[in-house]
Amino acid sequence: MHVDLAEVIQSAIHETMIAFFTTDIGLKVGPSLIKSEEMPYTPPQADVTAIVAFNGAMEGGVHVAAPMHAALLLATGFAGEPFESFNDMAKDAIGELANIIAGSVKSRISESICLTPPQVVVGTNHKIAFAYTHTLESTKCFFKTDEGPFFVEVFYKKH
Repeated sequence: MHVDLAEVIQSAIHETMIAFFTTDIGLKVGPSLIKSEEMPYTPPQADVTAIVAFNGAMEGGVHVAAPMHAALLLATGFAGEPFESFNDMAKDAIGELANIIAGSVKSRISESICLTPPQVVVGTNHKIAFAYTHTLESTKCFFKTDEGPFFVEVFYKKH
C-alpha cells in the first residue's frame, strides 16, 4: 500500500475542503479510511456523486458523494447562492468541487495525470461501476456538515 501517497491525497482533500468551506456550512473533518488493493473496492452509493476520472501517470479518479440534503448544502456553500432543488447549477457546483479536488491531487502527484470533465450522477438508486475494481486502492475522507455527512474519495490503480 502507498501510505505516503495516501497521506498526500488526504492532505490535498483536507486543504481543498477547508479552503472552500470554513465556517459557512459547519464543516468538520472526520476520519479517513485508506484501502489497499487487497481489500474489495465498492464505488460509493449516495444520492449525489460527482466523478472526475484521471489517467496517465495514475489511473483512477475522485468521488464527492453525499446524501441530497448535504449535496445541496455543499452546492450552496460552493456557489454562494442557495439551492432548494438539485438543478443544473447545483450539479455544476458539485462537479466543479470534484474537479478542483482532482486538480489539487494532480498538482501534488504528477502533472502527467490527465483529468476528465466532471460527471454528476443523481438518484437514490444509482450505481457506479468500474472495470478494474479488484485492483483499486483508495483514500476516503469523511466530513460532517450542519446538514449531514459526506465523503471525498480518491481511488486509483497501481501501475
